[in-house]
Amino acid sequence: MTRLLLINPSNSVKGLGNISTTSFPPLNLPYIAALTPSHYRIEVIDENVEQFQYRDADIVGLTAYTASVHRAYEISQLYREKGIPTVIGGIHASMLPDEAAQYCDVVAVGEAESIWPEIIRDFENNCLKKIYRGEMMDLKNLPLPRRDILKNNYYKWGSIQTSRGCPNNCSFCSVTAFNGRRFRRRPVHSVIEELETIPQKYIMITDDNIAGYHKEDTEWAKSFFRLIIEKRIRKFFFAQASIQFGEDIELLQLASKAGVKVILVGMESVNPKTLKSYNKNINLKHLKTNSYDTLISNIRKAGILFLGTFVIGGDEDDISTFYTTLNFIRSSHIDILQFTKLTPLPGTAFWNSLKKENRLLDLKYPEAWKDYRFTKILFKPKKMTIQDIDEGNFYMKKIYFGFWETLKRTFSTLVTTKNLMLTLTAYKFNQSYKKSFKTSDRYSLFDKPGFKKKFETPLPEKSFRDKRSDPSGKHEALFPGEN
Repeated sequence: MTRLLLINPSNSVKGLGNISTTSFPPLNLPYIAALTPSHYRIEVIDENVEQFQYRDADIVGLTAYTASVHRAYEISQLYREKGIPTVIGGIHASMLPDEAAQYCDVVAVGEAESIWPEIIRDFENNCLKKIYRGEMMDLKNLPLPRRDILKNNYYKWGSIQTSRGCPNNCSFCSVTAFNGRRFRRRPVHSVIEELETIPQKYIMITDDNIAGYHKEDTEWAKSFFRLIIEKRIRKFFFAQASIQFGEDIELLQLASKAGVKVILVGMESVNPKTLKSYNKNINLKHLKTNSYDTLISNIRKAGILFLGTFVIGGDEDDISTFYTTLNFIRSSHIDILQFTKLTPLPGTAFWNSLKKENRLLDLKYPEAWKDYRFTKILFKPKKMTIQDIDEGNFYMKKIYFGFWETLKRTFSTLVTTKNLMLTLTAYKFNQSYKKSFKTSDRYSLFDKPGFKKKFETPLPEKSFRDKRSDPSGKHEALFPGEN
């Protein structure tokens, strides 16, 4: 029997995906396994939940994000030295196939399901090519992923995908470059059938936007939630959506009743110039019409926790950004918060512009990829120093995760959702982020008296909400340069 070993390497920093209480399985490897002939014995090593130990194989498949690709290359070399062919796929290898080809025998570019059968045939005929280029698949043809190859007891969360593609094309995001701008849905009954096979109670819906972008997408989501309710599938769902998710009250009610309890929304910034530079036009529209509060409130009142993510360090950000962002987070009562630093992922418009302007810092690839984990500034900022951004990041997190802020936020979550279980869930999520923050190697560098002074002294003490509703229109301190 031919031995196929599939490997999901981990980066060095722990996040929601590789902390034991929130770990969820990779979906790409079970999809690959489903397209592999039955005479293969398949094993999986997921470094997010287990330590790597060398296992013999006839062929090795690896997947990697940018932050974990250096580790993938290391593992690949171990097998290549023994004459065992290695295949790598995923977003990073698809964006930089020539680089990946230096460290692996085969590079699968794009959606690997469309080319994996060909790779296997060529392997068996001893005629593997260096690069295979996949096509964006009709999701009707996706097989049922083979979760039996996973150590499912290692994962508290299961995972499922209902769509691919994103028309938004945000400047810092590589999803569009990998999955395309056309939003593709799976047949709803196929998703339900798969959902009923997942053993875990907690489910991560890995779509970039569960509600989609057009009316037909929203109707699909409503049908999906109605079927979950009708079939009495009792799960706890974590999903992602745009801020527009809060516009449709019927959708929110169906989602909540079906078990959607946490929704991650990419807020990115409260600076309109930054949103424009990020090409985040949906958010920009709602920010300028002051509808953020209403949409966030609608989601929370439906009994769904709001996890807001912010990307700091954009070219239009300055020192005032940290104070205004923190005040917005406080006033809008976001239940769970995630900060990341703007990271120039290969294949994105932001990456391309930085290369053109010669603003990328550490160019010692592939070793430098280890730092592409959204926690470091890896380019020359325009309006701040890297020190400013590091200190501003510390300032916001130190206050947000502080005792009194945590107490007020937890009380707000309980009052709004009227659900103790959800309140505890929000608390645990925030504690995971807090632990990651406090155990970072840079925490001690900034944990000093007076850390607030730099960000609060020059700015008015009025709250973000007061400024947004100020009839005088004097909001220049909030939105520098907006005219």
